[in-house]
Amino acid sequence: MKISSILILLSLVLMAASGCLTERISNQNLSYLYDRDASFMHPEFNVLHKNDSVTELHFRINSNELLYLHNPESNFYSAFFRIRYEVYTQLESKLLIDSSVVIFADSSLLMQGKTISGILELKPSKVKQSLLKIDLVDLRRNSRVKRYFEIDRRNPNCRQFFTLQLTNSNHALSRNYIKADEQFTLDHVSGKDRAIVRYYNREFPLPKPPFSVETPKVFDYEADSIFELPLGQPITLPKEGFYHFQVSDSTKDGFTLYRFDETFPAVKDVNDLIEPLRFINSNTEYKTIKESDFPKAEVDRFWLKLAGNQDRARVLIQKYYSRVENSNEFFTSYTEGWKSDRGLIYLIFGQPNIIYKNSNSEHWIYGEEENPASLGMTFYKVENPFSDNDFRLDRSPIYKSSWYSAVDMWRQGRVYTDN
Repeated sequence: MKISSILILLSLVLMAASGCLTERISNQNLSYLYDRDASFMHPEFNVLHKNDSVTELHFRINSNELLYLHNPESNFYSAFFRIRYEVYTQLESKLLIDSSVVIFADSSLLMQGKTISGILELKPSKVKQSLLKIDLVDLRRNSRVKRYFEIDRRNPNCRQFFTLQLTNSNHALSRNYIKADEQFTLDHVSGKDRAIVRYYNREFPLPKPPFSVETPKVFDYEADSIFELPLGQPITLPKEGFYHFQVSDSTKDGFTLYRFDETFPAVKDVNDLIEPLRFINSNTEYKTIKESDFPKAEVDRFWLKLAGNQDRARVLIQKYYSRVENSNEFFTSYTEGWKSDRGLIYLIFGQPNIIYKNSNSEHWIYGEEENPASLGMTFYKVENPFSDNDFRLDRSPIYKSSWYSAVDMWRQGRVYTDN
């Protein structure tokens, strides 16, 4: 186990958990995973393999999100947090094959924001594919964050055998997108110094409404261009699109980096405001905004017309575009998160009350479970060499009335479901 110099390790408890049975995670409500307000903390985690048997968990925490208390005797401020990890064979399994608990402390003479980082080494395992559950607790505030990651050591060409870092940082990046002005290095555990890069610059259509049963277009895997880039040396990606790095072309697996617009995942540019409106405005309204000499003013006018006054318009704007940003954070794959099927539903219907996950699907429920009036939707995981976060909605005509009711509520100047 490695930790940064700013941390003091207080205790380490390793538990021989092999064979231990627990409640299936697939039977638990995991709706908090897509709720940024579920916890005050927003840590970053990254799963990286050093070889085919050793896996590291990298973590980063903003000290401003921990509660520090002052000790008048030492004049230091201190915070304590605990990381517990559990490894299961899969979401549906009750078999706990490994777990560990580590408690950390951080002390500072002056209160100032900083990044607390460290690395936990998971026990070697013969299981090549498993599920990692992470439970981080601020012991001062008693607040917690839970996250889940798939561990996949079956193929050394897959994403988790690569390490992505900005050139001015010593930390592995957990995000899968790069901005035009960011210089980075990408390394593979094999130590190879070159990678084959397949570049794709595609315009993906917006998802159809949930009641549309039109067959989606099959993705064309033929790259727009193929070239080589160095590994372990500074790289920039000036062109928008996505870049699929491979150390071997024997499989489709590799490490994919995305170059979206410069404001991603935030909503700042006027185009970021216009495009998501396509789900709730008419063709005429959309055309008027797009062709206007002052599109930002037209966007404001659109929301004001729906809301009736400026105060209500501000609320609508804040709620709608915060859902766009949250979708970008949670659901991004080869396209921006708000353009995905889950992003579409999240944007219009809001945060689900209940989410059940298993290895190949997610089931969302709006309302109470077992209530006939509740709305349930299922998303199935798509095998995608560019992302493990690609899910497709199981569409049905039965969603037609629910969809139009939700859109109509937005057009009446009201937020649909504000959990």
